[in-house]
Amino acid sequence: MKFLLTLISLGLIAIGGTTLSLAEVTEPPPYEGSPALQTMKSLAGIWKGTHIMHGKEIPAKIEYKVSSNGSTVVETMFPGSKHEMINVYHDKAGNLAMTHYCSVGNQPHLDLSAMLDKTLSFSLSSEDTAHLADEGHMHDLKITLGDSSHLKQEWSFFEKGKQGGMTTFDLVRVQ
Repeated sequence: MKFLLTLISLGLIAIGGTTLSLAEVTEPPPYEGSPALQTMKSLAGIWKGTHIMHGKEIPAKIEYKVSSNGSTVVETMFPGSKHEMINVYHDKAGNLAMTHYCSVGNQPHLDLSAMLDKTLSFSLSSEDTAHLADEGHMHDLKITLGDSSHLKQEWSFFEKGKQGGMTTFDLVRVQ
């Protein structure tokens, strides 16, 4: 019996040692990513301003949060409202891409098509072109950073293969 208790104690010590070893494993360094992802990370915080859609100006709020060890930026549009939408920016094969979780119920993927100075331009990913052809969806996005406190977004909505409208956000960082 004494041998069995000693064996169990040694086993628990070994398991505890293994647990400590796993806990001591160093975490990976924060993900740096592409220059475009770095630009998106710089937006972390709360932004407020106006949203113009169908000619009407509406108050807007957008929140940006860096997540997943720095490998994603989560953008929440209209947080807490019934029109809340989420966008997740991430590198795909070394280039910035994003998924727009839309209030119309679809999730178009947009790929960075150009980055010039302080403007990021996105277009619908070729992987989504066929299945979204007849469905209304966000098709293009242009994000322009005026400076560290000013931001403009221009979204293009497509339906049945044609542009159906533009939505513009003019935002100022509040936090």
